[in-house]
Amino acid sequence: MSVHLYIYYMGSSQSNTEPGFFQRLIESIFKPSDPEAEKRRIMRAIAKELSKTKFKFYRANSDEVLPAFAKTFFSFYKTIAPAQSFFQSIQNPKSLQLMVIYSLLSDKQIELIDQLSEENIEAAAKQTQINQLKTIVRSRMDQLFSEFDSTVINKIDTLYTQLILFKAFCEYDYFFLLRKFTSTVREYDFSVVPQFDAINGKYIVDDLKDFISTAWIITEYDNWKDVFALLKKLKGVEPVAQNNWQKLLSRLRELQRSRVFEMMLQLIQQNPGFTLTVKDGQEHITESFLDKIRQTAEKTISRLQTQQKISKIDSLATSIFGTEAVTRLKNYTADQSSVFEKRNVGSFVYQQPLNYLKAFLLDYIKKDVRELSDLVLVRGKWATASLSSSMSESYHALIDLSDKITEFDESLSDNTPLNTRIKNLLGRHERDKEAANMLHTILSDINGSARELLVDGIKNLIIYAKNIKMVLEDYKKTHPELIINWKELEHFADRSITDMCVSIYKQLYQFVSLMQNFMGNSQG
Repeated sequence: MSVHLYIYYMGSSQSNTEPGFFQRLIESIFKPSDPEAEKRRIMRAIAKELSKTKFKFYRANSDEVLPAFAKTFFSFYKTIAPAQSFFQSIQNPKSLQLMVIYSLLSDKQIELIDQLSEENIEAAAKQTQINQLKTIVRSRMDQLFSEFDSTVINKIDTLYTQLILFKAFCEYDYFFLLRKFTSTVREYDFSVVPQFDAINGKYIVDDLKDFISTAWIITEYDNWKDVFALLKKLKGVEPVAQNNWQKLLSRLRELQRSRVFEMMLQLIQQNPGFTLTVKDGQEHITESFLDKIRQTAEKTISRLQTQQKISKIDSLATSIFGTEAVTRLKNYTADQSSVFEKRNVGSFVYQQPLNYLKAFLLDYIKKDVRELSDLVLVRGKWATASLSSSMSESYHALIDLSDKITEFDESLSDNTPLNTRIKNLLGRHERDKEAANMLHTILSDINGSARELLVDGIKNLIIYAKNIKMVLEDYKKTHPELIINWKELEHFADRSITDMCVSIYKQLYQFVSLMQNFMGNSQG
């Protein structure tokens, strides 16, 4: 049976089959196997569809973009030119964010933001304790954040998105595109429509892609009143008349629906499968704006706390030693720490407090405290030996601590195994990651040892100070319970026992306060 007979037979026996079935069957059997032929067929179909639109922008048989295309873009250019000049006059594009945000804020929100500025927090710090100010600032931040619900955030973000999309559309380089069609076009001169020439399609491919990416997004928005109200507020007049803008939008939507630009790009590039994905233009500025306010407030408070802490440390150090610049160690020092800091590998974290501790042990513990200890621990007759053990142990621990700190410091001196190892690692840490890790570990261990010495010193200073207080209270009693020979001790003392105890207690209290500025209130 021939193919013709077979088709006739099928047709006569299945007269109820849907129309077009046999045509599709034949096409599937005798479908061209040449991809290029299929591509040409699709391209012809695209050209035919394009020719049916009312926009006569492109001649497919000569691959030319026609003057009508340029005239359309000239009309766009004429409409948005005033806005283009306006945006070019803005020095800092970031200022647009603030313009949008503040245009939608209430007086209460603006007041809260102002109170959280660096300048106002600094001014408040002159009249308010830092901890109290910290609480106030946190409360104001909570109030401000509660003012920004999802409705407010969405309103701000949407307005800014529209403004940025409008700006991008206005800043599209229409003049550059039009110059390709004629050299007679003049920038911002719309008195006469120039005579445009047809040009080869390849010259406008990138321009057209950029335009589609910019233009199709703005067609998603219908209401532009808030954008134009903001621009009028900033400039005094609307840079683009709203009725002209609405006409332009209608024209864009018409072009978008017709797909005339997309079909032009498919034909010019000889790529029937070409599509251009337009990215979502949604902007989100409100949360980052609020976060910046929070960060500024927190950093300001932190900086003020640090300044206050440094000021307090300097004041205490000067009161104790006569100067804040105290160096008693030779190796665990600020100068040696700077060697590591410059290389960003770490530092001697506790060099300042450990130098203070060493100085205090030398200048006070081995002098004033030793004098008191010789008096009450050596010459004093305690009711029981166990009553003096706490004071005695803390005193001897402090005397021994001075030697331990010296030993620790000397372990870092030149030619010691530890120092030699550190120098070797410093020499290759930049090119050897393992060397850098080892250096971090060593510095961490060194700082850990320094911290242990400090914690030990603070603990024993506190214990000794508490015992001084008990001893002084005992001395003032009519019937002492700790030391039973106070009268005898008065003869050995070079000055008033009360004055001696009070003076040393104040010294210890003041020094412990200094140490706690470095270590916190914890001794662990």
